Amino acid sequence: MEISANSLTRRASRLLKGTAIGERLYGLVNSKTSYSQFGEDLHIASYYARLAYEKHIPVRNGCIVDVGAFRPVMFSNTYYFYRRGWRSINIDPTPGSKAIFDRVRPKDTNLEFAIATSDGVGTFYSFGAPCVFNTMDPETAQNTAETTGIVPKEYKVEKWRLESVLDRYLNGQAFELLTIDAEGYDIEVLGSNNFSKYRPRLIMVEVHGAALETIRENEVIRYCTQCGYVLHSWINPNLFFVRSDSTL
Repeated sequence: MEISANSLTRRASRLLKGTAIGERLYGLVNSKTSYSQFGEDLHIASYYARLAYEKHIPVRNGCIVDVGAFRPVMFSNTYYFYRRGWRSINIDPTPGSKAIFDRVRPKDTNLEFAIATSDGVGTFYSFGAPCVFNTMDPETAQNTAETTGIVPKEYKVEKWRLESVLDRYLNGQAFELLTIDAEGYDIEVLGSNNFSKYRPRLIMVEVHGAALETIRENEVIRYCTQCGYVLHSWINPNLFFVRSDSTL
């Protein structure tokens, strides 16, 4: 009698279930590498796994908009998904950022300008290229300079409303995830989108200085709540929001 490979695999799985070697094999087969600074990408991936399992909504090859993309791999919240066939619009005003994104992630749309509440030209404060402290917010730049002792370089950069970017590069199509790391410029980025037109399933925003006792008073939470999103989780310093029709 011929025994199929799938049948043998199932038999072996039953025999090894609950054993030490079975646990080690499971760990090897299901090992995952995070590229985010604090494992945010794996947290997002677990949300989509639950979405498929609990609501029967599988999402494959989704689209991400990453504002403040920083670097194409290191500390990236989106490279994990890039390797799995997702595509991103990566936006960062740091001079030279587009060139390295184009080399490392050529299948993505990589843009070198800032997101703000109005189209035009603004001042970008750079503490290095790249650097996690870079920002469009003058107050945050001043506080960082006082803390680090580093005087930022100021660049005049092009700035776009997020809605304008999405109109041009998405052509009205939906996308799955909006991730924002704008160093104190978060409300401006959120406010530059038209949430009646573009409503990603998930929003992740880096917010420094949030405390458990006052987190619900945070202006980012208030804004996202008004736009129809629910605070799902908090991986400090990132707040993770889910569109109200996709909560688990």
